[in-house]
Amino acid sequence: MARTPRWRRWPFLVLVLGCFVAAAVGGALWLRGDDGPDHPNAWGSRVQEYADVVEDQRDLEFKHPIYVDFLSVKAFKKQVTSDEHELSDKDREDIKQSTSMFRALGLIEGEIDLFATMNELRGAGVVGYYDYESERIRIRGTRLTPTVQSTLVHELTHALQDQHFDLEKRTAKLDKADDSAASSAFDSLVEGDASRIETAWREDLSKAEQKALDKAEAGQTDEYKADSAEIPDVLETIMGAPYALGEALLKIAVQDGGERAVDKLFRLPPTTEEHQLDPWTLVEDAEKSKDVPAPTLAKGEKKFDDGPFGALSWLLVLAERIPVKQALDAADGWGGDAYVAYERDGVSCVKVAYEGETGNDLDQMQDALTAWTKRLPDGPASVRRDGSTLVLQSCDPGSKAPAVATGGSQEAITLALSRTYLSAAMVSSGLDTSTARCGADLLIHEFTLAEISDASPSAATRQRAQLALASCRE
Repeated sequence: MARTPRWRRWPFLVLVLGCFVAAAVGGALWLRGDDGPDHPNAWGSRVQEYADVVEDQRDLEFKHPIYVDFLSVKAFKKQVTSDEHELSDKDREDIKQSTSMFRALGLIEGEIDLFATMNELRGAGVVGYYDYESERIRIRGTRLTPTVQSTLVHELTHALQDQHFDLEKRTAKLDKADDSAASSAFDSLVEGDASRIETAWREDLSKAEQKALDKAEAGQTDEYKADSAEIPDVLETIMGAPYALGEALLKIAVQDGGERAVDKLFRLPPTTEEHQLDPWTLVEDAEKSKDVPAPTLAKGEKKFDDGPFGALSWLLVLAERIPVKQALDAADGWGGDAYVAYERDGVSCVKVAYEGETGNDLDQMQDALTAWTKRLPDGPASVRRDGSTLVLQSCDPGSKAPAVATGGSQEAITLALSRTYLSAAMVSSGLDTSTARCGADLLIHEFTLAEISDASPSAATRQRAQLALASCRE
């Protein structure tokens, strides 16, 4: 199976920040043989141009060419989807438990076939992938259309990463450590790097070429929507988040230290999801997580999974039931956590222990979780405080429980991205990082996303922005 599937371009709000910030600041799966995979002696004629682009943009050189397979839609879908008949009894039990755990966390509601849904999501959404075991790229499409070109740039970046930083070895190490938080952070780094190189390639296109690409992607998006109408939005959010958050993280890293800063991150990658939500916590603060013990289980409770939960997971869970700004504030205070998933009397449940960075952070999370549990008043969820630790306990309310999700997870991710890009724009405009970080956080609370993305803010909006930043300058 693919190791780094290229997801369709993430449908986040395009942030038009230049005028807004200027106003505010201005006023202020293949098996490898013993000898390794085969490689061609030269790049294919359709690929050479894009390999050159990736080398130039990434400021690294390929050690050798690789094969690129341009497949028909039918052949490609077969590569990225699975046959239900090949599932083992253990696979089916895992899927059942995962479905119940997602319901317990409020991420999905009602009756859903998670295997079929994720299969549909991959078949409709994945448009290319680099497999680091066979060291080949497989592309959905046999013609070199604008969208295929864009995908090719993305996947070639993964091949370049692999040749310099050995993605297979790093991923195997993370799998062995069974650290989901570190794996999530590394995935974000890998995808974010490829996404930013793809973005740079796009920005160098002529206006006519950009228009053709936009038109092709719009058609592809319409096709995707038709194929995925029944898929819960939150699953798309989860699949797409590493691309968008990773690209934003690397925006900050490159602004701070250039391409060599990116290389350094591949050697010493981010380790927590907090680094995705607020890249400054990695680039400037070098924050690490607290070691939080996993919650204990009572008699009759049988564990089937455990590990770190993560700041991003908190944001997604909270934003599906409470206001997104409250959810982001609570997730920002994350200091460390641990969860255990278990079954009790045939029902899947989860307990999550949480610690904030400060006592105020703990208070904010307690308020957020209390509001979250009240959204489903008859649901089997509760939160308790034990000294400096909060423990959320929630069980699957069943497929017939009332639907209460707000669908706010994608907006919450967009809010976090807005803050990152606003802070980067402010630093570029001459503000120090402390003032820029403070200002960006104030602005996402003071303004709506529509106001932030307005390329021509009104005089009243500019004045409000200047006033919001005044306290940060002080």
